[in-house]
Amino acid sequence: MKTSYTRRLSLADLTYAASGYRLKHKNQLLCQLIVRGVGRIPEHRMLDAAAEVSRYCPIMRSRLKGFWFAKYWSASGPLPRVRTVNLDWDGQCQEGLDFIDTPLDLMVGPVAEIVQVVGRSTYIVFRAHHAVTDGIGMLEFAQAFFKVLNGAEPVYYGSPVILEKMPPGNLAAIPPSVSAAPTPYPLAEVDPERVRRERIWRQLTLPGNDKKILLKVMLALSAMARGKDSGAVRLHMPVSLRRYVPSENTLANLFGMLRIDINVGDDEKVLVKKIKGAMADRQELPIAVNSVTSKLAFAFPLLVLHMLEKLAIKRLLGRPRFRCSATTSYGGTLSLQSFSTEHFTAKTVFGIPVSPLGTPLMVAIMSNENSTEIVVSANRTLISDESMDQLVQQLQTLIAGYGTRSRTTKTELQAVVNG
Repeated sequence: MKTSYTRRLSLADLTYAASGYRLKHKNQLLCQLIVRGVGRIPEHRMLDAAAEVSRYCPIMRSRLKGFWFAKYWSASGPLPRVRTVNLDWDGQCQEGLDFIDTPLDLMVGPVAEIVQVVGRSTYIVFRAHHAVTDGIGMLEFAQAFFKVLNGAEPVYYGSPVILEKMPPGNLAAIPPSVSAAPTPYPLAEVDPERVRRERIWRQLTLPGNDKKILLKVMLALSAMARGKDSGAVRLHMPVSLRRYVPSENTLANLFGMLRIDINVGDDEKVLVKKIKGAMADRQELPIAVNSVTSKLAFAFPLLVLHMLEKLAIKRLLGRPRFRCSATTSYGGTLSLQSFSTEHFTAKTVFGIPVSPLGTPLMVAIMSNENSTEIVVSANRTLISDESMDQLVQQLQTLIAGYGTRSRTTKTELQAVVNG
């Protein structure tokens, strides 16, 4: 195993870092994975496991170094922070939680942390800055952590591969842009001078493991956005690009975006064809990451990019116009055994989607042997708590309706979506 690790910054890393890279920067884009269960892991065991797993996942002890075009990650920073919080949390969105959405420092570190929240249930919260890793990387890191706790040896995630090394995308396969997509909920009246970037989220737990849950959620969201109209509704769907580099074990940001237009009358079988067709056309592969304009972004200091990002988001939320009606992210079916150990038994796993700034709604879906977790997130500028509760209830009702009137469609999207 290598004793040192470095990785160039990709354009995706740089973009996520611009959301905030110091502790004073609020509203950073963070990956956050929650495991709920019973038991309590001794803190000294967690500390030892964090130190050991960081040998196999060196990016989790990295720091952002270099300048101008030479920005890179170096595994010379502190280990992921480990701590235990005694709080009777219910796993839902609350104000003032210091282990959800709190900033991380990319210059000094740590860039990741593991928090055990102990109450009537125990929650193991894995957090990392999105500039460091993506959702699949966070899942791999959490599973590697539990492997270490169980005395097993994880895979070494030491590949330096970045988004710029992916095959070129197919520009002809990308459909024309949508300038003002309908939203699945009525947008709140916005005062451009009082834009709030905090997000509101809700967790919806459905019993059982539904292989078609991603398709049902997409159909439900498109119906909610369409309303009484008859036009197509565009949804965005991030998919892993790891299948293009099967020999590389990496936690890097390696996601592309599919653009799926859903028409009235489309069912699960039609959606599967559209998703597979878009991926066969390589629609999700990067188009402009190696362009001169993209490369010039590395010439700007992060502080300048951070200020530009704040201005762009304020403008977007002050006069909201989106290129899709929602973004759906599917984490696949997870084994609860891979998140359990001698002192802790996992009951469910869910992810909190990143702040949905370029989309009116972000939905993260994960399944396990017992249940399916759907977490819905939106910006507080655009929706109230009451409207969010109504949205989740409507979404649940529509999902249940698709289950009773649609034929069974056998499809394995998890391998495709997760690479």
